Amino acid sequence: MTDNDLASLEPLEPLTAAAPAQQDPMAAQRAGLGAPAFNVYCTDKSMYRFLFAGVMILVGCLMPVSADLGMSGFQTISGGFYTLIGIALIWSWWGSISNNRATGVKWVLAASIPLIASIWYTVAFDPAAAHELARSHGWLAADITFSDSLGSMFGDMFSALGKDAEAAVRCSGFWRLYGPGNLLILLGGLIAELGLFSGVAGGMKQNKQATQEKRMKAAERKRSK
Repeated sequence: MTDNDLASLEPLEPLTAAAPAQQDPMAAQRAGLGAPAFNVYCTDKSMYRFLFAGVMILVGCLMPVSADLGMSGFQTISGGFYTLIGIALIWSWWGSISNNRATGVKWVLAASIPLIASIWYTVAFDPAAAHELARSHGWLAADITFSDSLGSMFGDMFSALGKDAEAAVRCSGFWRLYGPGNLLILLGGLIAELGLFSGVAGGMKQNKQATQEKRMKAAERKRSK
């Protein structure tokens, strides 16, 4: 090999350049989409509460709202609107968590509709009338036992915790007549509205503190002059 042949060859790269770059050991585990409805930079717990409230309302609409186990809540007109509210809560607050910016407050206000309706239904609920309706339609047997009022149901619930089998049967009969979906809709709307009120109260408190700090700073500037 002549000197001309050696001159035509490309120079070799240094050995340090050939060393592989240091890889992130967690890169493979973090590949793909992020965790659903979670953002490590979103520290506002109220957003997660609103999302969970929407999930509860939606699940409640998918469950029976009467003694007829073959008919879910979303199959009724009111239940259809509640289902849309639950989906809107999930959709808006999922995006809010992802972007770390609240964008679904109007749907939290809309959650007051199923909350008020559920409270009204609970206050006006008559287990005896519901049992008569269920028996006439063949949804339940005529000899089913149940708590005859909301107060007695809570008493039977505590008795059932004390290993009272008859109280547990009466409590189960009450919830069968009441409709388990109604309870989840009620709780979902309650969580949403309580979260909204606490957020408003927290914002008012922060504004009050900021106003007080401004006044204190202004007073200090006057004294320094």
